[in-house]
Formats: sequence, C-alpha cells, structure tokens
Amino acid sequence: MFGALSVSTNALSNPRTYRGITSLRYTLALILTDYLVAWASFAVGLLALSTVSNVPGNSRHFFLQNLQHAYGFPLCTIFAMALTSQYRRSRRSPTQNVFSEFRETLLSATFGGFCTLVASTLLHHFTPWAVEVTSQIVFATLVAGSLLTINHGLLRHVVLSHHPVRVAIVDDGADYERIATHLHLEHGVVEVGRIAPEDDSVGASIGSLSHIDELVTTHKLDRVIFGSINMLTPGLAASYRRATELVDTALVPRMHEVISWRSRLTDLSGLPVLELAPRHVSLFDRALKRTLDILIAATVLLLTLPLTIGIALAVKVTSPGPIFFRQERLGLHREPFTIFKFRTMNGVATIERPDRPLEVDGSQPLYLSRRQRHESGRHTPIGKFLRQSGLDELPQMLMVLWGTMSIVGPRPFITSESVKTDSWSEVRYEVRPGITGLWQVSGRNNLSGDELRQLDYLYVSGWSLWWDIKICFDTPRAMLRGLGAY
Repeated sequence: MFGALSVSTNALSNPRTYRGITSLRYTLALILTDYLVAWASFAVGLLALSTVSNVPGNSRHFFLQNLQHAYGFPLCTIFAMALTSQYRRSRRSPTQNVFSEFRETLLSATFGGFCTLVASTLLHHFTPWAVEVTSQIVFATLVAGSLLTINHGLLRHVVLSHHPVRVAIVDDGADYERIATHLHLEHGVVEVGRIAPEDDSVGASIGSLSHIDELVTTHKLDRVIFGSINMLTPGLAASYRRATELVDTALVPRMHEVISWRSRLTDLSGLPVLELAPRHVSLFDRALKRTLDILIAATVLLLTLPLTIGIALAVKVTSPGPIFFRQERLGLHREPFTIFKFRTMNGVATIERPDRPLEVDGSQPLYLSRRQRHESGRHTPIGKFLRQSGLDELPQMLMVLWGTMSIVGPRPFITSESVKTDSWSEVRYEVRPGITGLWQVSGRNNLSGDELRQLDYLYVSGWSLWWDIKICFDTPRAMLRGLGAY
C-alpha cells in the first residue's frame, strides 16, 4: 500500500526518492484516517458529555441529531493539523514518540475546535447553519487529541514495519556507538553503518561523505544523522548541503552531554541558539514527585500481587537458593541501602566488599564490566525472561514505599561503580535512585558507565514532572525489546 513514490523537482540536482513514511500515499492515508477519527471523536465526545451534562440537548436521546451537526469539526481538524505542520512532521520524524506527539496533536485539535466554532458562527449569520455547541466541541477536542495521536502512532508503526527507514551515521568514530545504540531502540529503523566525514578517517565505514550520492543509491538510504565531526571544512559543508538534498537529515548537537529534553531551540537575530533547561527543583516539585511515587507503587503492588506471588513460587521451585537477590547500592545523599530483586542467577552473584572496591572501565558497556568481575553465573530457568521483561524488579516497589527509591530516577549504582566519579556527576545523589529512568529507556547495560552518569546528570539537571511521565511511558517498550538486559 505504501510503496515507493518518486518525486523530484529537478531530476539532475535532486534525485530524491520518497517511500514509506515520506511518500505521498502515507500523507494521504493520514489525512483520510484523521478525518474518520475526527468523526469518531465527535461521537465519543457526545457520549461522554451525555454522562456528565444536565442539559437536555446533550442527552443520548439527541445523539443522532447532534451528530448531524458535526460536519465542520472533521474538516476544521484536518485544516488545523495541516496548518500546524503535523503531517509534515509525521513524514520527517520516523522516531517521533507517541507521548511527545500527544501534546502537539492536542494543541492542533484544540485549534481545530476553535476554527469549528468560528466557522459555524460566521455561517450562521449568512445561512441556516446551526451554531455548534461549545461543550460538545470541547469534549470532541479532548477525545480527538488522544485518538489522533494513537492513529498516527499505529499507522506509522504499520508503515515502518513494511518499509523501515534506512539510516547512516556521519561520525568520526567518537559518538558512533552511542548514536547506534539509541537507533537500535527505535522500531522501524535500520542502521546501515557509519559514513566517514573525510576520506582519511580511520575505522570501518561504508564510505566518505564526499561520495554521498553513491552511498545513498548503493545503500538505499532514507536518512542521515550527523554526529561527531572534528572540524567543518568548506568541502565538508558542501557535502552536508548535498546530503540534505538527497535524504532527510538530522543533527546530534555538540555538547549533547548537557542538553536535556527540556532544552529549547530559539534564535539570536537569526542565529540558532539552544537554551539549556535551568536546574531548579522546588519543595513543591519534590513533594509532588514523592506523592506520585507512593500512589503508583501502591497501585502496582496491589494489581500485581497475584503475579508477584506466582513469580516468587516459580523462582523457589525452579532453582535452589533464596527467592530474592540482595545487593548494596548507593542512594540519596550517597547513603547505602540494600536493593531487592527476584533472583535470576544460579549460585551467588558478586557481593560487594567495602574493603575491596572494584574499578569499572567507564568506556565499555556495563555488562562487560560485570562479566570481568566474575558475575557470570548462569540464568535460572526463568531468570533470563525475568530480566528482559523487568519483572525481577517488582519487589523494588516496596522500596519506593519505604522511601529509599523512586519510580523514576538515576540508576542505583553498586559501590564499585561509584568509587571514582567526576564532581558534576555527583548531582545524581541529590535525588532518590529510580526503578526506571533515562538510562532504562536509552540502552540499559549496553551503555557504558560514563554514558550512564551523563544520562543521570541530564535527568537531575533538567528534571520535570512531564519528563518523568514520558520516561514511564517509554519504559514498557524498552522492557519488551529487552535491549541491554543481561
């Protein structure tokens, strides 16, 4: 359905191929399904309004009559989505997150609802067209914000399953592995390889950027991500510009180690400027975070109680040893505490000894560091499944209630991984460690110790409640994929 569709304004200078999510068919499918979803949103909104409104005209008895006046809402919604560049953004962003998209979609739907009210008011003065009921439009808009986001996410998932985006990374080798790790977390993205910025770059690559035309054709590239480059020469800048004519491009900003999700792109008289998020967590923020921790942990423990009992019995029956694995970690203000997990390994795992601290190579993935420390016991019959699914960490919900951990926070390092740290990374001990966090959704143990500390720094310095919710939203996907779980 979403086959390749070639569009070119100049076949000689811009031989670009549009396929998958960049094709015209995909955009038309978005518009058509959004139109139908907008109708459905109006209907669901009417039903929801009828349950809370005391106005007779909003009751279910007038459902079909009210639905007949909904013609303007779907059309205005499509107009608003197009005017706010939602369709263009959907074509350009294969890695767009449904959670992040929701806020923009809700704003577009709100604008569409406003246009509906304005249009119906104007038409009412010149035609017999009835004025839309404000409460009905408000409910339809709220429903549309969610349903349109889900529609875009599902459609993008289907298209990317059939036509994955082929991506190459332009990098001198400094950040290639880290960028590739994040790409592997994304559905529908195929990482083709590294493109060297210069011909004399060292290391394995599929070619140099000066041959971008050949690379795009040979490897059928859809997207190029620019990572670390030592110096931007005039020739390299020309190759940059050529790449933007051939494929979609993205840029990993320099100093990405200190740029968080809350950073904002603005300009200085035309010069692009990226404003870093200010580091400020008020007492109200801390109280709100703690309240949500208690509510979420209590709810999860209650809902998963049968599952927790079943896992405990399965661990006990399938392998000799204790049900729980215990290990000392460092928490808030560097205070040590004992973490509990369901045991997933046979035998006894590495036990940290205060008199024999172990140093971790910050440049290599944590799972390699742990294997070098003889943490190489075999998984129990259900151990690998528990780790990859994250179910081994269910007992930590009790630790959230006790106040030693949080739902979202920095990774709780063991003592040996916390012996030597830079002063800037010590901010991770200003908050409680989390069951999940930015590290969990970014690769887990596939990341090095240095990368984990950088992510923890970004989380603490740029914290927001919205970011916590986003991380919780992204966590199930990371757990289901099992990337970085050992």
